[in-house]
Amino acid sequence: MAVNLNMVVGALLICCASATPQDSKPNLFFVMIDDWGYYNVGFRNPLIKTPVIDNIVKTEAALIERHYTFKYCSPTRRSFLSGRQPTHSGQDNSARATVDLRMRTIANKLSEAGYDTYQSGKWHAGHDIVFQTPHGRGFNTSLGYFNGACDHWTQKDSEDGCGEITDLWDTDRPAEGMNGTYGDYLYGGRAVDVIMNHDVSRPLFYYLATQCAHDPMEVPQRFLDIYPKTVPNQIEYAFSSVVDEVIDNVTKALRAKNMWENTLFVVSSDNGGPAFSDQHAASNFPLRGGKYTLFEGGIRVTAFVSGGLLPSSMAGKNISAPIHVCDWYATFSHLAGVDASDDHQGVPSIDSINQWPVISGSISTPLRNETFPATGVLIQGKYKLIATGPGTAKWSGPLYPKVPATGPNSLDCSQKSPCLFDIVNDPFEYQDIAQQNPTIVTSMLNRVIVLNNGTFEGVPPNVAKGAVCSMTKANGNFLTPSDWTPPLHSGL
Repeated sequence: MAVNLNMVVGALLICCASATPQDSKPNLFFVMIDDWGYYNVGFRNPLIKTPVIDNIVKTEAALIERHYTFKYCSPTRRSFLSGRQPTHSGQDNSARATVDLRMRTIANKLSEAGYDTYQSGKWHAGHDIVFQTPHGRGFNTSLGYFNGACDHWTQKDSEDGCGEITDLWDTDRPAEGMNGTYGDYLYGGRAVDVIMNHDVSRPLFYYLATQCAHDPMEVPQRFLDIYPKTVPNQIEYAFSSVVDEVIDNVTKALRAKNMWENTLFVVSSDNGGPAFSDQHAASNFPLRGGKYTLFEGGIRVTAFVSGGLLPSSMAGKNISAPIHVCDWYATFSHLAGVDASDDHQGVPSIDSINQWPVISGSISTPLRNETFPATGVLIQGKYKLIATGPGTAKWSGPLYPKVPATGPNSLDCSQKSPCLFDIVNDPFEYQDIAQQNPTIVTSMLNRVIVLNNGTFEGVPPNVAKGAVCSMTKANGNFLTPSDWTPPLHSGL
């Protein structure tokens, strides 16, 4: 079933607009774009059509120049949810990857502060038992898929080893009857519906995780039609236009509901674009590497912050201070007026730093002086040490993949022979300056060795092998947690 999201949004805007004043606590809206290439947005690439995003960044947003994530999907999402760097929340990317059950998510924190909390789109943070699902981890409602990828139209995937199943879940039950619509129509449409029906006397937290721009390479024809076949990759470019429409519809809904002026609106990719993996189509120009690599093109992503809560003096500005995706945990907690600490026996404390002083422009000096984004990698100030295999070392250019990438396939970086880059003066990582800076290398390497010994992976629940598949089969092949029971009055 094909649905035009603009038609749905238009009807909602007419029927549900409200001028009711709301709680003084700000609305917090976080959009995570899947596999969005650094160069796959209109304000960087003139061939890509993202007019809404381009205008927001130009007139209403602060662009975060150094926003760090993990090199692929699940660890970034769990980092955002838990307030811990992936090295302290988990670097696994499998179907079993989970936010440790002892950790409290940002949804739990904001619920404590009186927020209504919602999620739609990709989860990829655990689903073996009901407690791992978005609703179990603090979201009032959710609509989305559990695994790392699924068919955009049918929501089919096979990541759990259960054969081909339907991966679509609505809060506390299989989303029967909802599959068959293009994914980001569903997830963006749910966000608009929640906004337009929201009680504005209560603050809102929404986590929207789009399916674009992750493979499989599927987009509605009307987005393909925007681009001539001569562009480097029609579908990859069209993914960005889908994202642009989702953000257009969500921001229109927030404005129509008179919520925008009291909203902090954050947009970020989950990792660099897949230039040398998956669809081999995204460009991270001018950065080196891409998804699955530890170069800037893999872990430094497009991100910006907007909304009426952002001081007008920051509109159109670039924030050069480093911010990690885990920092939104403490930042949102601060804005919500709740203590961000989350200490439990057997798990690391949060790494999150309240970045509101930097984002609001009240200070210009960085608050994050050290980032440990992955095992074997350390960023301190302007220096980045890589003491592990970094992955494909090529640069994808502005016309990639039509024009091949340049540079070597690999770079020898290890504890025995680390690589060092000045990522402030050389963000493209052209020059390995390790040999010229032995003192810095020794100091940072000693720190990396200590940090490597303290890495942590979220512990999944003890679920019998095949239990998820058995429950899935019992529920019409909709992917289902192993301990799920139909909710009362569900009709199931």
